Amino acid sequence: MSRRQTLGALSPAALNSRSMGPMTATRVAAGKDGVQGSSLGAGGLAAALTANNAKSRKSMLPTTDNRPNAAALGLDTRRSSAFGGKPAGPKQDPRPLNDKNFLNNCIRTVITYLSTHGFPAAVSPKTLASPTAKDFTLIVQFLFQRFDPNMKTFGKIEDDVPMFFKRLNYPFQISKSALFAVGSPHSWPAVLAALTWLVELLVYNEKTEESASGGIGLVDEESKTKREFFEYISTSYRFFLSGDDMRCQAVDEEMLSQVRERERAIVEQHNKVKEANAAVLAELERMRTEPSPLTVAKQRHEEHLVDSDKFEKLIENLQALKQSLQRKLAERQADLKAKQDAMAAAQTENEALRARVAAQPVNKADLQRMIMERTKQKEVLDSVISQCEEMERKVHQQEVQTVSELKVVEGNVVRYNQLAHRLKLVPASAKRADGITYEMRINRDAGSAHEFSNLDLKGVIRPGLERLSELYRTKAAELSQDLLSLKEQHTARVEAIAEKQEENMLLEQQINRMEKQLREAREAQEERVRAEAGRADLIKDEVVRLRSAASSKLAEVEAHKRAALAEAEQQQRTCEAELARLKGELRAALELMVSHRMWVQQRLEATLSAVNQVHAEVQQQPIPQLSL
Repeated sequence: MSRRQTLGALSPAALNSRSMGPMTATRVAAGKDGVQGSSLGAGGLAAALTANNAKSRKSMLPTTDNRPNAAALGLDTRRSSAFGGKPAGPKQDPRPLNDKNFLNNCIRTVITYLSTHGFPAAVSPKTLASPTAKDFTLIVQFLFQRFDPNMKTFGKIEDDVPMFFKRLNYPFQISKSALFAVGSPHSWPAVLAALTWLVELLVYNEKTEESASGGIGLVDEESKTKREFFEYISTSYRFFLSGDDMRCQAVDEEMLSQVRERERAIVEQHNKVKEANAAVLAELERMRTEPSPLTVAKQRHEEHLVDSDKFEKLIENLQALKQSLQRKLAERQADLKAKQDAMAAAQTENEALRARVAAQPVNKADLQRMIMERTKQKEVLDSVISQCEEMERKVHQQEVQTVSELKVVEGNVVRYNQLAHRLKLVPASAKRADGITYEMRINRDAGSAHEFSNLDLKGVIRPGLERLSELYRTKAAELSQDLLSLKEQHTARVEAIAEKQEENMLLEQQINRMEKQLREAREAQEERVRAEAGRADLIKDEVVRLRSAASSKLAEVEAHKRAALAEAEQQQRTCEAELARLKGELRAALELMVSHRMWVQQRLEATLSAVNQVHAEVQQQPIPQLSL
């Protein structure tokens, strides 16, 4: 019977070489990656598989080489007294094994897993309702190989299956008698529940592997950071408990390098955000100086509308001109036909007169008188022709002058209508028309001045325009005063933004100073930790030397060793507490910096929205351009 010893009597070599305890008997070794071993339960198995699957899939089952030895751990191997303790009977399964719905759910779970993971044989609910020994062996072997790919064959199924479930920490006992007749109604429900538990464990393992590899469980950066920090703490603490200071320091340095890398990434991201803010401010300034695209588009739209009205008026005028020319052409053709008829009648009359003259007896005196009359008539005819030509020339000049003046009047009318459209005076239902028709149209074919235009310019239009002009002169004066006040507010807002930017720069300088002080303090603390670690190593070496040199003073040396170890552990705990405090201060400083940055960004966005609102209000105020 071995006697229980205290932990202080063990050397660091004994701590590193001691066997696994009963709580770590079924743990998977961490390997070179430094991943913490965990119990092969519902959660521990998933963590072990996650660590092992990073390189190659290894067996997760404990062997005879790594089984716990109570004697090697210094534990008392005597049988405990049965008096006063609880009875050590088998644990009762609380699941409703006699419920058909529960059994059907278990069958569906097992079939779903087998069908989605490449089970080589066909499985149906009828098969799993009462399986044969061959079917059960194939299913169990396939599921066990999902844990340990190296497992190829079974020995006796009634021996291997209970042992396997026991090593997986299955909470209920599977009897060998139940496996002799596995498909019987009284033994199959418990075995089916065990297979369902095994499938759920495998599914949980797959989900954990996905989370560890950055899958659906670690989409959040905060969750990923917490998991990495938890893995760091667990790995470092495991190495600390095992006495492996070299690997513990290596893990600390690796974590410190990751923290510094993240800090550099955060600083780079902060600089990028500052550059992006500067670019946004430059773009904002450019948008302030340049005219608004909406205003330019509206102006172009108004110009297009005016051009469209011009073309419509021109088309109407051309149509009217065409009708007038057609009417004149019809009149000229009628005149031509009448003149042709008159000329034919005159020719007929001439012929009749010639015949009459030829038939009349003409003497010389009559001939002379007729020649003189002809000469006089010809002179009169030439005079009348010249007068007609002069009158036609004057009429043509008057028509040309009238057409040019009509064109000028039409241009003035078009310009007047355009200005009326811009001033919202046309049509009569427009905003500023007050029911008065301001749209002007002219009639080329008017017979009088009253019919030439559709408006009473002196009696209606001129007084209405004078009233409108006086009204908008008053409004323009008021809007100029409002514009001056808005410009003053805008100047004040710009100055406030500049002040906030200066405050932001001062706070950033303060943060940089704090980060520098924090780095210096952290480096000094690390130097103290290294010094204390070297001192602890020296103390441990001194303890070993004193143990080998002074065997006669074992009790005194052991007491001295315990005191030295206690002092070393106290120093290490102090250093770890200081390091944890510095990390907490660093985390608080980072959170303060991030919160201040968010506050500054919110203030800038609020100021920017206020400036945009003022700018929009200024642009929405119409500034009329009146010209009478």
